[in-house]
Amino acid sequence: MEEQNTNIWWLNEESEQMLNRGYLLKGETVDGAIDRITTAAAKRLYKPELQPAFKEMITKGWISFSSPVWANMGTQRGLPISCFNVHIPDSIEGITHKMGEVIMQTKIGGGTSGYFGELRNRGTAVTDNGKSSGAVSFMKLFDTAMDVVSQGGVRRGAFAAYLDIDHGDIEEFLSIKDIGSPIQNLFTGICVPDYWMQDMIDGDMDKRKIWARVLESRQQKGLPYIFFTDNVNRNKPQVYKDLGLTVNASNLCSEIMLPSTREESFICCLSSMNLELYDEWKDTDAVKLAIYFLDAVLSEFIEKTEGNYYLQGARNFAMRHRALGLGVLGYHSYLQKNMIPFESFEATQFNARAFRRIKEQADIATRELANIYGEPDLLKGYGIRNTTTMAIAPTTSSSAILGQTSPGIEPFASNYYKAGLAKGNFMRKNKYLAKLLEEKGLDNEETWRTIMLNHGSVQHINELTEDEKAVFKTFKEISPMEIISQAAQRQQYIDQAQSLNLQIPSTMPVKDVNYLYIEAWKKGVKTLYYQRSSSVSKEMMVNFVTCSACEA
Repeated sequence: MEEQNTNIWWLNEESEQMLNRGYLLKGETVDGAIDRITTAAAKRLYKPELQPAFKEMITKGWISFSSPVWANMGTQRGLPISCFNVHIPDSIEGITHKMGEVIMQTKIGGGTSGYFGELRNRGTAVTDNGKSSGAVSFMKLFDTAMDVVSQGGVRRGAFAAYLDIDHGDIEEFLSIKDIGSPIQNLFTGICVPDYWMQDMIDGDMDKRKIWARVLESRQQKGLPYIFFTDNVNRNKPQVYKDLGLTVNASNLCSEIMLPSTREESFICCLSSMNLELYDEWKDTDAVKLAIYFLDAVLSEFIEKTEGNYYLQGARNFAMRHRALGLGVLGYHSYLQKNMIPFESFEATQFNARAFRRIKEQADIATRELANIYGEPDLLKGYGIRNTTTMAIAPTTSSSAILGQTSPGIEPFASNYYKAGLAKGNFMRKNKYLAKLLEEKGLDNEETWRTIMLNHGSVQHINELTEDEKAVFKTFKEISPMEIISQAAQRQQYIDQAQSLNLQIPSTMPVKDVNYLYIEAWKKGVKTLYYQRSSSVSKEMMVNFVTCSACEA
């Protein structure tokens, strides 16, 4: 490690190994990568004077770059964009073209998704007297493509297929990834409108049967993601309402809420603010700088995709919408650092305070950008440069790089565990717990061994007070209703959505799980990402699939 890296406090063996496995150029130091990225961003904005400020934000650990930004910003390779989506039309030429787009998007390193709701269901008549083979049969093409095309040459492609719950092929769709299903690689998401939920609640038996299948599938496979169509469209940006643009589906990680059409394929450009250090940056220009930075990333994407036939849909979207997704990581770390239990009034106060602050600053930044660089086509007269500014993505790898802070808005899964990430294995102790144990004279091998035997929990340690035990509760020990309530509370400050995982004990009765989902819908939550069931003995071993392409 070169001497110049030493002023980066978060750089340790784990973060350096992570970065060296796919994020740095050959022979590049971490410091060199930071210079490459921040110089490129400042140059795109024609403001070289911003480079030191961008550099300070990352070296202080206030901002976390998304994986594609680390790997590709300021280089001749790949693109600095995390996620893409295509709107698949009901025609063979349309499907073929969108498949070409998805293959190209995957090849340059993005996570991809598609909305299949326009496709006729199986058995419907088509023009040449034949019958349609249905939406799911066309998903098989995308499934095969993901098997063959790797993301930026690093990992197999990942694609999420979205279908409306009232589509004629929904039952076939829900059997994707079942044993014996011809489709095994795709991720799935269902789009559920208000009328359907209400009919189901009111006792429509056919809808109840399908909903039961959804609950069963999420219990067994963690999927499908759930996209509450009307919650999304009621709360989309004003410009989309004015232009009658519908948000039909989300991305691979279910936090992006943007409209794709036949001509435009949404893309989103991600990075995250580190809430663990919120008190350091809350009264600075950090959030504004982050929005400036993301707008520069978009400019690089637009320039690099010029002339690429299969990326024109994405390029059109980028130029006209300039949608950004600034998220967070370190939410649980902030609470633990300040000895605030996740399930507490204090936590909800911080939740509202932090997200309100980020929204206010992001709103100011996009107005400033419009003044300096102008409004894109779609936003003429709106006085802003970006249709959206916020989205809370999953940040598993980014959290590991940034001093092992907690991922996104999620609680820590464990206080002591082996972190098997896409790019390396590490043993991890919760640093705030270690500090507390040290103060109590308990920071020894025996204590940590008992924590390991208790699957990362500290509830058995008698020397801790009830309050201390509450602060260090793990994901599976925190009520899923609390996770949903806090998500609903912060949603009002976020123009897009949140990658919201739920940990649901495998013993929880189905009626309780059903109640949770209905409450999430009623409270205005836009999407639900994975359901993880904690059958305590096994769940520490289960390596849940994480979307490292979409990471912020």
